[in-house]
Amino acid sequence: MTFCKVIPVIHYQDDEQAMRNAERAFDAGCAGVFLIHMEGQNQLLAPVARLIKSRWPDMLVGINYLGRDPAAAVAANITDGLDMTWTDVQLTHSDVAPWEGAMRVREALVRHPEHLVFAGVAFKHQRYEPQPEMAALTARVFGLIPTTSGSATGVAAEVGKVAQMRAALGDAPQLAIASGITPENAHEFAPHLSHILVATGVSSSFHDFDFEKLYRLRAICQG
Repeated sequence: MTFCKVIPVIHYQDDEQAMRNAERAFDAGCAGVFLIHMEGQNQLLAPVARLIKSRWPDMLVGINYLGRDPAAAVAANITDGLDMTWTDVQLTHSDVAPWEGAMRVREALVRHPEHLVFAGVAFKHQRYEPQPEMAALTARVFGLIPTTSGSATGVAAEVGKVAQMRAALGDAPQLAIASGITPENAHEFAPHLSHILVATGVSSSFHDFDFEKLYRLRAICQG
């Protein structure tokens, strides 16, 4: 049976909208939620993220702080009692060894190894990654969850690319994707993945989830 955790991404508009969508995610049985402000008003995110965590303590809650240093973002989310951090930054890009950014994130995790960090690998709007399998393996060495995507928001990755990354990771269980997944194509991707980060494919508008789509995706991926 496929078991892949679904983590919908709330495009923050205001606190009421964020809470409404977090409740939909909880009611749909999703593993957690991420929050992101697409215009980079990051200061608005932590208060409502803490509120979501207090309201649904068993649900994973995290923030993608666009434009923020990844290690600083991890430290802030840990301080705020959150479970996860997601960064688009390709901390383990094959051309940036010895991966100083990944080292600093790992240092931030020393006292909190349970905190999940999703880091971009062959990720949209980032520098081209010629060796996604190597970058994914390096991410796991640093305790990160390699997170790939298609070429743009809402665009699915090539199944073959995801399958190759999965094969390269071997017994390492964690591999995530953060674009282009829908209830219609999830069956192609879920067997290769541990986590699906999703917004467009389960939304009725830019700011609101469609409960039926979200529930269907969760049912396909989490059983």
